[in-house]
Amino acid sequence: MARWFRSEEMEYVSLIVNEDAAHQCLSDLGKLGVLQFTDLNPDLTPFQRRYVSYVKRCDELERKLRYFGHECDRFDLTIDNAGTVDNFLNTPNSVVSSGPGASGGESGAQLLETLEAELEQYESQLKDLNAFSEKLTMEYNEKVELQEVLEKARRFFMTDAPRLAVSELTSGSERVKHDREVNLLEGGGDPGAARDMDMRFSSITGVVASEEKARFERMIFRATRGNCYVRFAPIKEPITDPETQELMEKHVFIVFYKSASIELKLKKICDAFSAHRYSLPDMDDAPAVDRMLTENAQELVDSRHVLLKNQDTRFRLCQKLAAHTERWTWIVLREKAIYHNLNMFKADVSGMLRGEGWILSTSLDEAREAVTKAHSNMDLSMPSLLELMPQPWPTPPTHFTTNKFTYAYQEFVNTYGIPRYREANPALFTAATFPFLFGVMYGDIGHGLFLFTVGCLLISQEEKNENARLGEMMGGLHAARYMLAMMGFFAVYAGFIYNDCFSLGLNLFGQTWKFEGEDSEDGPENGEEAYQLSEYGSDDS
Repeated sequence: MARWFRSEEMEYVSLIVNEDAAHQCLSDLGKLGVLQFTDLNPDLTPFQRRYVSYVKRCDELERKLRYFGHECDRFDLTIDNAGTVDNFLNTPNSVVSSGPGASGGESGAQLLETLEAELEQYESQLKDLNAFSEKLTMEYNEKVELQEVLEKARRFFMTDAPRLAVSELTSGSERVKHDREVNLLEGGGDPGAARDMDMRFSSITGVVASEEKARFERMIFRATRGNCYVRFAPIKEPITDPETQELMEKHVFIVFYKSASIELKLKKICDAFSAHRYSLPDMDDAPAVDRMLTENAQELVDSRHVLLKNQDTRFRLCQKLAAHTERWTWIVLREKAIYHNLNMFKADVSGMLRGEGWILSTSLDEAREAVTKAHSNMDLSMPSLLELMPQPWPTPPTHFTTNKFTYAYQEFVNTYGIPRYREANPALFTAATFPFLFGVMYGDIGHGLFLFTVGCLLISQEEKNENARLGEMMGGLHAARYMLAMMGFFAVYAGFIYNDCFSLGLNLFGQTWKFEGEDSEDGPENGEEAYQLSEYGSDDS
C-alpha cells in the first residue's frame, strides 16, 4: 500500500553494451519492464537513425500480417490465440520462431531474416491464388451471364416477339397495301422482300447491375430520344464480384434499334454503366442456339469445379496462417520495439553503443544481472556496463506498481492527470471514496444488485478472459471488474438505507415517527406534527 501511495524511486543510469549483444541485452531488459531510455540523438531525423532499415523491415512484416488477417476474415476464420504475453516473453527465441519452415535457434537479425523469408513465401502464394481466383471468378461470371442472356433472349423471341409481330402486321396492313400499289406503279421488284429487309431491327444484349437498371434505362431513352425498345429480365441467383467477393443482383437487357448512330451511343452507354455486352447467334436458328447453350453449360460446370478447388486451396492456406498470425505479430512487435530503442543509443566508440535512461531503484541489480548474462551467453570479450549517472533534470518519470485490483483505479485517475514524481497518489483515496460516492448517487437495491452480479461474474471468469481475445468494450469491463463489484456493493448498501428497489419505495425496517390520525380515512390534518414512537438508542427504536 505504501508503494502505491507514492511513485517508485527512480535512478538515472548509463548503459554501455557491445553492438553484437545490444539486441539480446534490450530483449532481456524489455522482459523486466523497469527501464525507460532517453533519446541521445535528438538532432537526427527518424530516417537518419542507425537501425531505421530494421524498423522499415518490421513495418513491412506488419503489413503482410495485416494482409493475412484480412484474408482470414474473408473466410470467417478466427485467429488462434498465442497464449499470454508473459509466456511469450519468457519463451526463448528458438522456441518462439519454431513455426512452419523455421529452423530454430535464430536470434536478432537472423530471426528477422527467417521470418521475412517465411512470410514472403506465404504472401506470394496467397497473392497468386487470389489473382487466379479473381480471374476464374471473372470467367465463371461471364459464362453465367452468357447462359442467362441466351435463355432470356430465347424466351423473349419465342413469346414476346411473335406477339409484337402480329400487332405490327395488324396495325400496318393498310400501309403495306398502299406501298405495294406504289411500288407496282413505279415498276419496283418484290415489295414484300424490300419491306422485310427495311424493317429488320438490330439488337444489343448484355447484363447490368440491378441498382443501375433505372438510370440505365432512363439514359438510353434520353440519348436515343425514345427510338429504342428495351426489355429487362432479372437474374435469379446473385453473381459474385471478383474484386470484393460480394454478391450482386443483376438484370439481363436487350435493346432493339435501327440506326448505326444509335448503336454507337448504346455501346458508349453500356461502357459507362459497366454493363457487359454479349454477341448472340441468329435467334431464328434454334439448333445453333441450343448447341451454344449446351456448350456453355458444360464450360460452366468445368469453371465451377476449378473455382471450388482454388477456393479450397486458399481456405487451407488461410487456416495454416490463422494458427500462427498472432504469434508472428508478437515477434514483429517485439523486434520493432527493440530497434526503436536501439535508435536512441549513440555509437561513441566503434563496436560499442551507449544508452541512458531511467530505471527503478529496486530493479538496478536485476537489470545488471540481465545485461551481464546476455554478454556472457554470446562469449564477447568487451564487458557491459550499467552505472549510475547524475540526473540531467530534476523530474524523473512517474511509475506506480499496480495489481489486478488497483489497475482500474490508477487508470481512472490517469485520465485526469498523472501525479508528479513522488507525489501523493490520489488513486489510493479513489479506491475507497469513488465506489462509495457512486453508491450514494446510484443507491438502489435492484440496480445495485445487478451491477454487483456483473462484477462478480467478471471476477469468476477472470482466468478465462485473461487469455481470450476481447473487444475494446469487453476489455474495459474486464479491467474494471473489481471496481464494478465494489460500485454495485455500495449501491446495494445505499439502497437499503434509502429503502429503494428498482425505483420503488419499500418499508423494510418500519418507522419511528407517526402522525396523529394517519390511519383514518381522512388522514392527518393539515399542519399536524409527527411524534416519535420510541427514543433513539432504545430497544424499540
